[in-house]
Amino acid sequence: MTKFTLTLTALAAAPLAIAQPAGFQLNVFAAPPNIEYPTCVIAGANGDVYVSSDKNGSLGHTPDFGRVIRCTDTDGDGKADKFVDFVPKINSPRGGHFVGDTLYIIHPPFLSSYRDTNGDGVAEEHKVLVTGLGGGIEHPRGADHTTNGVRMGIDGWLYISVGDFGTFPAKGTDGSTYTLYGGGVIRVRPDGSRVEPYALMVRNICDTAISPTLDMFSRDNTNDGKGWNTRFHHYTALGDHGYPRLYQNFKDEAIVPLADYGGGSGTGALWLSEPGFPPEFTDALFSTDWTTGTVHYHPWKRVGASFEVEQKTFAKVPRAIDVDVDGFSRLYIADWRGGGYNFSGPGKPVGMIQRAVFPGATAAKYQDVTKANDTDLAALVGSASAVQRLEASRELIKRGGKPAIAKVLMAVAKDSGKSVGARTAAIFTFTQMYGKFGAKYVAELAADATVREAALRAMADIPDAKLPEDLYVKYLKDPDQRVVLQAIVGLQRMGAKDSAKAILDASKSWKEVGVSPRLRHTAMQALAILGNVPPMLEAAKNKETSELALLALMRVHTNECVDGLIALVPTQDDPDIRIGVLEALARLYHKEKPWDMKSWWNTRPDDRGPYYEPITWEATDRIGPAIEQGYAKVSAARQKEMLDLLTKNRLPVNQLKLAVSDPFVTALNNKTPDAAALAVLAKGAMESSREMAQRIKAYRILLDVPAKDTLALRVGVLAAWVAEGPKAPGHQPLVLDFINSPERAKEIVGLREIAAKPDNDTASSIAWQGLLTLMRSPLSSAETKAEVKKLVDANPLEPGFFNALKELGMSGFDTQIVAGQASGKHEVVAAAQAAATVPKAVVPAKKVGTMPVAEATKAALEGKGDVKRGEWLYLAQGCISCHSVDKAGEQKGPYLGDAGAKFSREYLVESVIDPNKVVAQGFPSSLMMLKDGSSTMGFISKEEDGVVELRDVAGKLTQVKRADVSQETHLPNSMMPPGLASELSVEDWVSLMEYIVSLKQPGG
Repeated sequence: MTKFTLTLTALAAAPLAIAQPAGFQLNVFAAPPNIEYPTCVIAGANGDVYVSSDKNGSLGHTPDFGRVIRCTDTDGDGKADKFVDFVPKINSPRGGHFVGDTLYIIHPPFLSSYRDTNGDGVAEEHKVLVTGLGGGIEHPRGADHTTNGVRMGIDGWLYISVGDFGTFPAKGTDGSTYTLYGGGVIRVRPDGSRVEPYALMVRNICDTAISPTLDMFSRDNTNDGKGWNTRFHHYTALGDHGYPRLYQNFKDEAIVPLADYGGGSGTGALWLSEPGFPPEFTDALFSTDWTTGTVHYHPWKRVGASFEVEQKTFAKVPRAIDVDVDGFSRLYIADWRGGGYNFSGPGKPVGMIQRAVFPGATAAKYQDVTKANDTDLAALVGSASAVQRLEASRELIKRGGKPAIAKVLMAVAKDSGKSVGARTAAIFTFTQMYGKFGAKYVAELAADATVREAALRAMADIPDAKLPEDLYVKYLKDPDQRVVLQAIVGLQRMGAKDSAKAILDASKSWKEVGVSPRLRHTAMQALAILGNVPPMLEAAKNKETSELALLALMRVHTNECVDGLIALVPTQDDPDIRIGVLEALARLYHKEKPWDMKSWWNTRPDDRGPYYEPITWEATDRIGPAIEQGYAKVSAARQKEMLDLLTKNRLPVNQLKLAVSDPFVTALNNKTPDAAALAVLAKGAMESSREMAQRIKAYRILLDVPAKDTLALRVGVLAAWVAEGPKAPGHQPLVLDFINSPERAKEIVGLREIAAKPDNDTASSIAWQGLLTLMRSPLSSAETKAEVKKLVDANPLEPGFFNALKELGMSGFDTQIVAGQASGKHEVVAAAQAAATVPKAVVPAKKVGTMPVAEATKAALEGKGDVKRGEWLYLAQGCISCHSVDKAGEQKGPYLGDAGAKFSREYLVESVIDPNKVVAQGFPSSLMMLKDGSSTMGFISKEEDGVVELRDVAGKLTQVKRADVSQETHLPNSMMPPGLASELSVEDWVSLMEYIVSLKQPGG
């Protein structure tokens, strides 16, 4: 293993940047041993660079393994030559922002500020500003998926990037709190006061870019079991991005991402607004991706209240972590080259910081704001440099409000010759300095369409200010959707309950545009928070406003709301409104169970929605009968639609008294189907006239029932789909899952009975493929293989047996084939002759297992294999048992359908050769001790309704009730057994890796 490790380290450490943008100069700014394990790079305005260093990586637990290093280039040659531990010991240091003389930094579960008060380069002052931000090294997963970033906007808020550990709760210095069950952005004032939500429900963000006009963006990392898809988000206030409760089944209620980039792991983000760069980079959006090793930039354009973006490559580095800029137009890029998810060991270099400059343009020259007089400082708020603007703004606020400063700031705010970013900076600096006393002057700026958005937003941030509600109502119909958005948010922030009718009326004129519209979404959120029920009930009766009103009402869990909706049920003649009212009642049937702040939604969260864990409440008993009465008035043509809505909202449909005309639809919505209902489901799943989505849903219900009750039904359904071929789209992954599942070892007798039936050769073939796969799989036990071999040795004379041999490409069954050819039965003879054409397996002269690791690695890295042969081997070696390559298939272990798009060939080769070295994040082995004294071990592939599914080293499934678990321990080893490639020839080994590298189908 030593040579193998050194080979990969050398590959990772060699290049500065695999690719870099034209005209830029890149050089090493800092590297090990001076800096190492960089989790974030933080550029000070003056050119000092602060590097968060954490040897624990994302999964380690060693205390005091982190530090923050200040790196200084004292001689101006572009390379740091002075290194001081600004924070010598800190657990899990992550992202931060250095503003003024203060480092704000996340070290979960804390947000802290650090100051060097005596000028020795080391921070003496430490203040904890926020607690409860996810977990740190004390968490079983270490600081993985925790809170990772913080950045200050020109509005003076610190915006915190919360990973999917959430906050439990986040608590500020003034006692303000916010509990977040999942990922998102929350914000807090620099003194730790006024903790509040901003935009919520994303997967696992690490950083948030903030534009000069306070638009915010993150590159998400969303492993939902169907890939580690990277979604690109634009954040605006009140936004719910829907992960994991809404984005699958309730997409119209969540904010849609700007883009889905497929596999990856989003890390850093930066909005670059500085002189000294080519035109396309002077106001540019950047993001970094650890998995693909890419620093991206995103050309953008405003569309409606949001954006549309492209994605281009700025630079390629081994493991891109972060990017930041100082006040002299110097970009700094951090990467994790040479490292894994944990400490790599003493003496092993991990990480690098590079500097990028563009000599072809005049760089910004940061002016020390502490040395500027008040007037000059106010003028600097209008600088072309966003770094300079923020520093000037913070220094002015520190000095306090003075009439002369106010005059200069307002002059900048009104100067049409200044950029919108500079004018926005002046407006927010003014409101922070003069508060409610300056609100009336800011209100006057709203008359200027260019800064109207900024004026409305800035005023709404002023605490205790009496704001002009009528002004906000007026701009609900502004032609600029960005202004409309701020009008909605402002009315919510000032608690203007009486504005509900105005918001609903204004919505009639909104024309949503772009890939990520958000006016109605934001209005829905605002209306629900304001909770003014009567105008929403009235609007629900109007065709133009009913959809928005009902979306808001279904988020108001009050008796007033429920009773009002129930009263609407018998009065509505419009079928669309009636169904909308019933859907709202269906949503209100449950409410969210309060989070215990201990459980975590896990690697593959339950995405059924609309709640994490629905519970009934005091109005539930009234809602059920109202739905029954309303359903009776739904036309037969729309009953299925109504039942689907009830089922999506997870109502106990089988307990409601609903007159359903189609027994298949009834069975689909029955949570506890009996034998008769199962038969109806199987029959319906075979009917080609039905929607394929319904048919697959019926099949999946059969999967959830004990195998002995449904085995024949499931095989019958799959056989019907195979016979249909392309007319049954999406069935192939389900057939492969069935054939290759280790669960078939529990069903050998039943499969043999199905295989022997003479009336369905396709069903017989599927059954035999399941049996023969058990016999050849390296994951099967010796006992299982012997049991199947005994059946094969009995010379089965069934076409399905020989068809299975042909389908699986299995040779070595000469005795059985000869017996088949001599059977005298036409179908058997033909099938046996086809099986005889399968090429004979060649015994490899040299097996991978006999080779030195370095030699096997070199062969896989440099060889060129046969992709089709590799695909066959992927099945034959049992890889499919734990790794789906199709998003339509059952998701078990890490999804590999886009492995070639997100992982390097080196990484994939290493993963197969030494699974324990690169355990996939999110899929550690779990040892569960049960209350009855027994235990079980595996990786968690699913958790729903309090039941955990674990898969063991052979891919076999065990279900455990979470309530029965007394202790869960995460183990460092992988469930993937080593040596899976040991019996392969070199050619087959290379072909297997060639196939895996070729997989580039995005996940879900």
